[in-house]
Amino acid sequence: MLPVLEQAVNEAGLADRVEILATTCRNRCDYGPSLNVYPGPVFYNQLNESAIHDIVYCHLARGSIVDRWLFRPKLETARRR
Repeated sequence: MLPVLEQAVNEAGLADRVEILATTCRNRCDYGPSLNVYPGPVFYNQLNESAIHDIVYCHLARGSIVDRWLFRPKLETARRR
C-alpha cells in the first residue's frame, strides 16, 4: 500500500506538505493495512487502494475525515468462559 499512498500524495500535489513514514504494525497487525494522520491523530484501518485515494483526496487535501475508513476495533466473535 505504501507505493499507492506515495503515488496518490504526489498526484494530489501534496508531496511538499505530507511526510510519509513507514512503521511496524504498532500492535494492530490484525487491523492492517493502517494509516495514522497527524495532526490529530486520526487512525484509519483495513485499507485498500480505494481507501488510500479517499483519505488522500478528502482528508489530506481537503481536511475532511473519511468516516468510512476510521479505525474500528474488531468485535470478539467468541466469548471466553
